[in-house]
Amino acid sequence: MSAPATQDVTVLDLPFFDVRVSDATLGSEVARLFEQNHSLPGIIVMEQNRFRGLVSRSQFFQRLGRLFGIEVYSSRPITAFLDSLPSPPLQMPAETTVQNAAILCLARPVEYVYDPFVVNIEDEPPRLIDFLALILKQTELLTAAQIEAHAQRAAAVSASNAKSDFLANMSHELRTPLTAIIGYGEILVEDVKASQLDESIPRLEAIIKSGVHLLEMINGLLDLAKIEARRMDLFLTTFSLPDLLLEVSQVTKPLIDKNGNEFTLSADSTLTEMHSDEAKLRQSLLNLLSNAAKFTNQGRVSLEVRRETDNAGDWALFLVSDTGIGMSETQMTRLFESFYQADSSISRRYGGTGLGLSLSKQFCEMLGGKLTVQSVVNQGTTFNLKVPIRSKERAGHD
Repeated sequence: MSAPATQDVTVLDLPFFDVRVSDATLGSEVARLFEQNHSLPGIIVMEQNRFRGLVSRSQFFQRLGRLFGIEVYSSRPITAFLDSLPSPPLQMPAETTVQNAAILCLARPVEYVYDPFVVNIEDEPPRLIDFLALILKQTELLTAAQIEAHAQRAAAVSASNAKSDFLANMSHELRTPLTAIIGYGEILVEDVKASQLDESIPRLEAIIKSGVHLLEMINGLLDLAKIEARRMDLFLTTFSLPDLLLEVSQVTKPLIDKNGNEFTLSADSTLTEMHSDEAKLRQSLLNLLSNAAKFTNQGRVSLEVRRETDNAGDWALFLVSDTGIGMSETQMTRLFESFYQADSSISRRYGGTGLGLSLSKQFCEMLGGKLTVQSVVNQGTTFNLKVPIRSKERAGHD
């Protein structure tokens, strides 16, 4: 059961004192009542059936201790004490929450902060409530709320970890049957071509295309799950950067050509080798170039590679630019979130799961770099992927 929030508990839920005297009661009698009950914080004074005032223990005995205080306040009706107070007691309606009651009490002058207060109830006598009881109740509620919030966070983290562990462990079980479907589909295409049953080829190619698309989505989900479960490792090797750029260009060329785009590649000739995770860098560049090609029509897509050197070391800067639809400032603030699309029409028109950019950013950070973006609506986008030329094991990743 969830703990009650402070805004749901009213002052009526607090323990109260039911000690009342009439306005004609002498001060000496009030003093005797206080001496009989040392836990009594105050006494309510009634004038017939109407609330007349409140006698606080601390304020009452403080005045009795003054010069001539006993003679003045013991031998006279208690109204003499009430009339000497500079301000009336704190009263509040029954529906006041514990949280608001504490605020009202603490807003009183310093000498009255610890005094009890009065709760007025329709058609019932007023109640006297001790300030200490109020503070203890508020502390209890806040503590219970904090414990409940902590338990909910712990449950959410546990559920997220369980999901990530499950997906990370399901890698082989999910990929294997899909790979088999795609493989058998390709074999069937070859058999159909050999048998000259050309009318069946488009249907088989549709099966293969759907399988490849599903496999790409599953690969993305599994990679994300591995990152969340802290099971994604780096495999650092030394490789040829020109060879990697050529491969990436060839793989993305059909998608770039499909939308009638021009493609240019330029790279610093001094960048010949890198020591990094080649697969993660390749996947990041493929995601960025595919994204640029998808959102650009009859325009330009480019990949520029520069070398940068600063106090932190040598860097490879990959600039993936396009002249496509661009993005607004609002869209860019959430661009690297998992499953995020700039708006609902993007997914319907262009497809995709919204995982590519999120994975690219996380891969880049694992390599010790960063991924940023600049964009203008209807003018284009540039992604800046910056990674060390020589990455270190587990750099930038817990």
